[in-house]
Amino acid sequence: MKKMTYRYYRHGGTSRALKCVKRLIDKGRLKTGEIVTIRGSFTQERWYRLTIRTETEQFQFDGFAWFYGGEGPRGVQQVLKWLLVPGEIIETMTDVKHQGDTFTPNCFFIR
Repeated sequence: MKKMTYRYYRHGGTSRALKCVKRLIDKGRLKTGEIVTIRGSFTQERWYRLTIRTETEQFQFDGFAWFYGGEGPRGVQQVLKWLLVPGEIIETMTDVKHQGDTFTPNCFFIR
């Protein structure tokens, strides 16, 4: 069994988080062909978290959000484009009908 490495990137804003993801992709640290899952989770304690997992690494970012029309969801859309996720999935990230309760927004999982 391969050892899993966990990496947490806390930037406090969408533009800084986008730069971080782009840098990881450009440097070959995050490769689209190695991605196993992409997950968006929400808790009251940790707020929004975007997690990208390969077989050996888990990358977790703040600064993103989903299912409404703000900067955070547009940031997620950009990341998913860079990761070659199909367009119909990308478009749902700013679709308010998937939002859920205001205090506990819905999460997502892409495999």
